[in-house]
Amino acid sequence: MHDRLFIPGPVEVRPELLQAIAQPQVGHRTQAYMDVHSATIPLLKKILYTEQDVLLFTCSATGVMEGSLRNLCQKKALLTVNGAFSKRWYQIAGFNGVPADKLEVPMGKAVMPEDLDKALATGQYDVFCAVFNETSTGVRAPLEKYSEVLKKYPDVMFCVDAVSAMAGDKIETDKLGLDVCLAGTQKCWGLPTGMCVTMISNKAMAKAATAKAPGYYVNFVDAKKYNDKHQTPHTPAIPILFGLHAQCNHIVNEEGLDNRWKRHLDMQKLTHQWVKDAGFELFPEKGYESVTLSCIKKPEGFDFKNLNGQLSKRHHCVISNGYGDIKEQTFRVAHMADTKVEEMKQLFKWIDAILAEANVTA
Repeated sequence: MHDRLFIPGPVEVRPELLQAIAQPQVGHRTQAYMDVHSATIPLLKKILYTEQDVLLFTCSATGVMEGSLRNLCQKKALLTVNGAFSKRWYQIAGFNGVPADKLEVPMGKAVMPEDLDKALATGQYDVFCAVFNETSTGVRAPLEKYSEVLKKYPDVMFCVDAVSAMAGDKIETDKLGLDVCLAGTQKCWGLPTGMCVTMISNKAMAKAATAKAPGYYVNFVDAKKYNDKHQTPHTPAIPILFGLHAQCNHIVNEEGLDNRWKRHLDMQKLTHQWVKDAGFELFPEKGYESVTLSCIKKPEGFDFKNLNGQLSKRHHCVISNGYGDIKEQTFRVAHMADTKVEEMKQLFKWIDAILAEANVTA
């Protein structure tokens, strides 16, 4: 028996989706493939609230984080840094020779829109990159407020890493004015790893067409050319596409978008109440907590290894340790993808029982 995953990716995959993924392979230049591709993209557009392009790249989200800078930055990039994954995007700029500055705040904090406005007012930047849901800290960035700032700077591309939020936290990409919004399939999409779902605006696509060195693999213009033919430039992760189509159909036509967003908010509320009742504290500053995962401070003497070991041994499930610079200070519980409120309630009962035993024997 495998351990049921309550970690912030990869996540548990429903049996129905595993069955969809296990279908016999088809050639990626056949009509059979194009039928699935062409049926999936309109569903993705509904989930992302966009009338613009949604493209599929066979890579982790990191590949499209890099591709966004290569395709769009011709002057200088500005990137928020408040955790391990936003720090990664800044490092990617350096590895690609892209001039970049960071708007950095302590981990657990969110970058404020007034600081963004002040930086963009200098006129130095043509790309702004933000991590919407910082998986390492559980901080949810104020995208709506960033959006208001970016309206003052129409020549600045607005790129968003929504890796641990897309398909779990409502993102109205067109309304927000996003130019790129990306996420891997292994988190809120509730699928195995293998693809990056990417919304790209018409404005970003036009700018990408003028890029001097956009790269070969994550090339926006090339990807759109093939996407318009219901294909991808390179051999895609065909099994993941089968699963993505099944999941999109489930989200749009079975669960329903509003119900999906509400279920994630209900799980967030339940988790926050448990954190309080169990005597823990959330790591993110108040008002900027993730909808899809909770990053929790470890109290003095807290034995996370024992807790997770007991969860695995007794109940065949696991939660996640902290990540990056705050690994030893925090642990994380995911409430994303197809997880149900009842499953979260059961998890917390198990954790409470293990912690109670530990307190008795301490």
